[in-house]
Amino acid sequence: MAVSGSETLYAKLYRRKRRIAKLEWYWLHALPVLGFETAQPVAWLADHGSSLVVTSAVTGRSLDSWAVDAAADGWLDGFFSYVCREVAPFARRLHDHQLIHRDFNCHHLFAPHPLNAGPPAVIDVERMFRVRWNKRRWVVKDLASLMASMPVPVPSRVALRFLKAYAPEVRSRDLRRLARAVAAKVTRILSHQPRFG
Repeated sequence: MAVSGSETLYAKLYRRKRRIAKLEWYWLHALPVLGFETAQPVAWLADHGSSLVVTSAVTGRSLDSWAVDAAADGWLDGFFSYVCREVAPFARRLHDHQLIHRDFNCHHLFAPHPLNAGPPAVIDVERMFRVRWNKRRWVVKDLASLMASMPVPVPSRVALRFLKAYAPEVRSRDLRRLARAVAAKVTRILSHQPRFG
């Protein structure tokens, strides 16, 4: 991280991973064209197989840090309302564009104060890809990654509310099927790695 005047810049070094840096650079430009906020690309430098991608900071803080504050300060219901109102439709728009983040975690979604913020900004997009097959599998993984990365317990009623906001047109039976698939994936994720936060 560096500060240039009043602007904060972030630099990510990719050692012998030029292809991954190139993907990050591509998505940093492609996502805003599709209507998604992300870090603004500033520079891409490459030398001897290593690459450096420089971006400006996005506005706000990560959702995991907001969740911790919300739980400590007594406005967790307001935080969950934000996630259902803004993050669920954001995820749906991403998936409607056939895009899978693959690291769709709370610490990769940023927002100003959730009680009055709009859609989040997304960062760390180098693993993003356009899905061509097995879309449901990848969608379940994205949604489960988001829920598993919450540093506070997510009540089942909130998880179901989120999925209803994500897929408002889906029939109850199919929504329950999606909820079971996401919950099973959350369990698998949490059994393999520590909770974020």
